[in-house]
Amino acid sequence: MIYNEFKKGVVGMKLTEKVEAVIKAAQAAKDGEGEHTSYRIFKECGLTQGAIKRYVDGVSDISRMGLGVAEKLGEYYDNHLAK
Repeated sequence: MIYNEFKKGVVGMKLTEKVEAVIKAAQAAKDGEGEHTSYRIFKECGLTQGAIKRYVDGVSDISRMGLGVAEKLGEYYDNHLAK
């Protein structure tokens, strides 16, 4: 079972790609296009609003994001953006 989950992760999107997609969705919502607002993301992920806002506004670089935050955003992607 663990091998199958690992294999699925290798074949699917990388965590960084998922995080980028979530941040881009939040940026689009900020511009009035979409429903994945920073507020919705931080509430559903259990993160601080300031943390998400810094990435959405481009103040913080996602390459320096902590693993815990990245994993939560990856889960958000899996639950709301994966199609």
